[in-house]
Amino acid sequence: MLAFSIFADAQTYTERVAKDKEIAAGVYHPYHYEDLSDTPAPKGYTPFYISHYGRHGSRYHTSLRYFNYGEQGLRKAKEEGILNETGMQLYNDFFAVLKEHDGMEGELSPRGAREHRGIAERMYERFPQAFNSKDRKEVDCVSSDIPRCIISMANFTTELKEENPSLQFSFATGQRYFRYLAKSVGDKQMREECNHYEDSVRSATCHADKLMESIFTDKEKGIEAVSDPVEFCKSIAMVGSICQCLDFLNIDLFKYLDAEELAEQTAIRSDKFYGQFGNSKEYGQISSDAAKDLLRDFLKKADAALENGSGRAADLRFGHDTGILPFYGLIGLENYNVRRPMDGIHDSWTTYDRIPMGTNFQMVFYHNKKGDILVKLLNNEKETSIPALKTAVGPYYHWSELREYLEGLL
Repeated sequence: MLAFSIFADAQTYTERVAKDKEIAAGVYHPYHYEDLSDTPAPKGYTPFYISHYGRHGSRYHTSLRYFNYGEQGLRKAKEEGILNETGMQLYNDFFAVLKEHDGMEGELSPRGAREHRGIAERMYERFPQAFNSKDRKEVDCVSSDIPRCIISMANFTTELKEENPSLQFSFATGQRYFRYLAKSVGDKQMREECNHYEDSVRSATCHADKLMESIFTDKEKGIEAVSDPVEFCKSIAMVGSICQCLDFLNIDLFKYLDAEELAEQTAIRSDKFYGQFGNSKEYGQISSDAAKDLLRDFLKKADAALENGSGRAADLRFGHDTGILPFYGLIGLENYNVRRPMDGIHDSWTTYDRIPMGTNFQMVFYHNKKGDILVKLLNNEKETSIPALKTAVGPYYHWSELREYLEGLL
């Protein structure tokens, strides 16, 4: 059975949302990780170098446009006095989230800071040899020039510095780095077709009847106040999707949405994101091509770190979901390697599970006294593999074979 179909024989996306509405946050879902047990390395091998990419942590919404329909509809409904008790609760919660976004659009949230400090702490605890060698103290850090990535980098490295004050850090950011950390998948036709897909599916499949019935004293007047119930519902779902990232507010907007209506809204966005940035049958080649410069950076820095006399302990990169997801498709990582049509992919592949806030990729390099090098791959800190390439033992690859495979993708 293909690895990405782990949900296919179990529950549909709608059934999973009914069980746990938080997963409907999709790409805005806070970082989550599973079992972090490590398969022991072959005898005599110890970690000495780590090459990493991390998406920024949990954040605020990047634009207030997500609030527009909800803000306008709720304001008008309140002015007309047609919000019931539940509707007034929704109004208060919605505008509390909007107020918190004042001057903070796109910024890292406190939860996002904690996420990166936690990832760094676990990295150090799992692979202490890589950070405690007397000959390797250098940690090179590069970031997208977007503030949430820079602050993610600051939290990650602060944690490492606290673990080992003798580590020596270098930092760089700017458009030069953004261009390969999250190279624009800027095909105009692809973007237009994906937008058309989202709009057409939403108009054909989404409903908001239960939301209209639950928050207004007069459903028909409520529909008139919000002008477009489906777009109003979309706005509530979008604002609700960021609430977990702002956990200090203790606000849950998803509770106001029926599970089926919530699933309808968020499934489309998951499918669209997969289509545009994942390894989709429609546009997977376009997105994979955009990640080639990032792969070149991994190879170039690994080559330099493996040279005699190198003092490099780790290379750390901080970017975006639109950088790491195309990269996964390019290298054929498990659960990202098979191209599927984007339409309906949400029942077997979802963004909350595959590309949450803080998503990270780690290549952990091991060596023995003879100088032989093995590499283990981690996705969200969990051991993973590239199905197209056989490992040497367990999850460990011979670096020479892995490098040849990755070079061949270029």
